[in-house]
Order: sequence, then C-alpha cells, then structure tokens
Amino acid sequence: MFIVDVDRVYGGNELFTKEKFLFYERLPSTQDRAKELIKSGVVKKGYAIVADEQYRGRGRFSRMWSSRKGKSLTFSLVVEKIPLLSMGTALSVVEALRDECGLWAEIEWPNDIVVSGQKICGILVEMQRQLAVIGVGVNVNETALPFDNATSIRMETGKPADRESILSAFLSIFEGNLKKENIMDSVREHLSFMNRYVEIETENGKVRGEFINLGDDGEIIIRTESGTATSFLPGEAKRVHKLDAPACR
Repeated sequence: MFIVDVDRVYGGNELFTKEKFLFYERLPSTQDRAKELIKSGVVKKGYAIVADEQYRGRGRFSRMWSSRKGKSLTFSLVVEKIPLLSMGTALSVVEALRDECGLWAEIEWPNDIVVSGQKICGILVEMQRQLAVIGVGVNVNETALPFDNATSIRMETGKPADRESILSAFLSIFEGNLKKENIMDSVREHLSFMNRYVEIETENGKVRGEFINLGDDGEIIIRTESGTATSFLPGEAKRVHKLDAPACR
C-alpha cells in the first residue's frame, strides 16, 4: 500500500483524524465503499477512504473512471452536507497541485480540474443519509492515458510525484477552505472558460453563450446568443464544452 506514514498524511488535521483513515489496496469504488459503510453505521463524518487501485470508479452521470495500481490518487471523504462542497473541493485540489507540484491548474465547471486544457482530476459529490460523500480522482504518475484530453502530474512535470504528500496537502487545504465564509472569489480566479464561448448540454437541449460569471451558489452564468443572461446549477448541466468561436456580444 502506498500510504506508509499515517501521521504524515493526517498532519494534525482536525476534521479527518488518523483513526478515521481507511486504506485499501484495491476497491471497485471508494465512493461506493464509503456509502456502504455509512449505511452500515461504521462510518460517520470525518472519514477518508483511500484506494491504491480503483477498477469501477465513476463520475457524474455514471461515467466510468478507473485507476491503475500505484498511479492515481483516488479517495472519498465523508463530511457534513454544506453548500458549495464541489467548489470548495475543486479549489482545494487546484491549490494542492500548485503548492506541491508547481502546477497551474484551473477549474473546468462544474467538477473537473484541468492543466493546459487537459483533464487531470475529477470530482463527484453525492449525498447519503444527511452526509456528503466527496469522491476525488487525480492522475498522478501515469505516463500515458487512454483519452486525448487527459494528462497527469508526471506528464506535466516530467517527474514522479508523491501521492502521500499530495493527499496530505489537499486535506490541510480543504479543511481550511471549509472554514472560510466565502470561497467563491478564489474559485473565480481559477476558472477555465471564463469569457469564452461555450455550449452547455442540458436535459432540454443545448445552449450556447459567453461564460460571463459564476454565481455565489456555484451556478454558471452565460450570455446567450440572444443577449439574455441565464444561469445553470451544476445538476442542470450534463457537459460544458469550450467552442472555437469568438465570444458572443
């Protein structure tokens, strides 16, 4: 197992105490495992479930995501249900990649992290018995990936990264961000696609417009081709695509 020093990962974290770290060599999904443990009463808030290998992970809308042993950082956190958890998690990943790896990452609304336009991390937030389960998957030491629009820390920096250090940094930053009264200004500073022309896929069809802002509730605000400002919450948008076209005015 890649976690060899629980005290180092824990780092004095008040939210995720070292007694509540659960490490697995191999799991179908850390997200599903966390939800199973909540149902059985074993896990309450403050637990972290980490897997060295995940072979049936998933993202939003049940999109499949897996990780090879020793390559990715895959984990799920159990916390209280509070607003803007997805945004707070995304910001924490961005800041951890900056501090630990020297990478400038951006938040691709609503739940992906990209470096130079290539996906490096995905986030999934689900609810279970009044608790939130946050799933995070970071491409760390892969040297090749099966998708053209994906990258890893090693592919970007040219050298292997320490998953243990990245997890420790993320947990510390995440705990601090949860205590902040307003994180949205910081989130806006790291948004991809801002002031770009985008296409949003919804259950009712596709909408095109200029990404002009992110609201205080995490909703994307666009100016449509008709000139009208409209907004979409994360659950209302299946996908957001950047279009190779000038922003509409």
